[in-house]
Amino acid sequence: MNRILETKEPLVIGHRGACAFAPENTIPSYKLAIEQKADLVELDYYLSSDKVPFCIHDKTYDRTTDANQRWSEKKTKISDKDWADIAGLDAGSWFDAKFAGVKLPKLDEAIEAIQDGSVTLIEHKEGDADSLVKLLKDREWTDKLVVQSFNWDFVARCRELEPTLAIAALGSDELTAERIKPIVDKVDVIAWNAKFVDRAAAEMVHKHGKKLFVYTVNDPKRAKELVELGVDGIITDRPGEIGEAIRK
Repeated sequence: MNRILETKEPLVIGHRGACAFAPENTIPSYKLAIEQKADLVELDYYLSSDKVPFCIHDKTYDRTTDANQRWSEKKTKISDKDWADIAGLDAGSWFDAKFAGVKLPKLDEAIEAIQDGSVTLIEHKEGDADSLVKLLKDREWTDKLVVQSFNWDFVARCRELEPTLAIAALGSDELTAERIKPIVDKVDVIAWNAKFVDRAAAEMVHKHGKKLFVYTVNDPKRAKELVELGVDGIITDRPGEIGEAIRK
């Protein structure tokens, strides 16, 4: 298991970088999360139509790029465009003019930038486990980062392909032993919506010998409460502030 998961201290995880301060899922956002001392930096990835893995969160390009203007179309599905088209998009101006011209990074570029000063938490949105694990093996990253998904078949397949890979199962709704039963033996971390986490849930996850991460927490007071309940990692848009709150 990845060494970062063996630490006893609560972990601060930058959500899509430090996305309260820079355009999400871009290199500037990831680097800012590192500057803010995030223990891990989370990213999301999809595949282009020509199977290039790259970083974006939504199912369409509208919210976080200039795709509407550039392509004169709305709600373009992520997989409808090839990388040559996607690479030209401006993924910074929507957030602030000072980020004009910032591009969507390829997955390997993003991981490289994050691993330079932190640990990547890869959130799978679309794509097959085999090609992700191959990429991680080729770059010797399998024991140096964490992979998570709401798609539990995907994370189970990742574990099957590469037992050394640290794996997290994402979920929402009530956090019960019954709910996580199908996946708990195949992962290292349960990563859950903070709204559904209480002390009993944290104890239940720990009883299974797993870490518990929660998302997305931007209130320092709430973050402290969650750590006191036994949560092991806080996913936040504001890693600097949350880090200060929970590391005191």
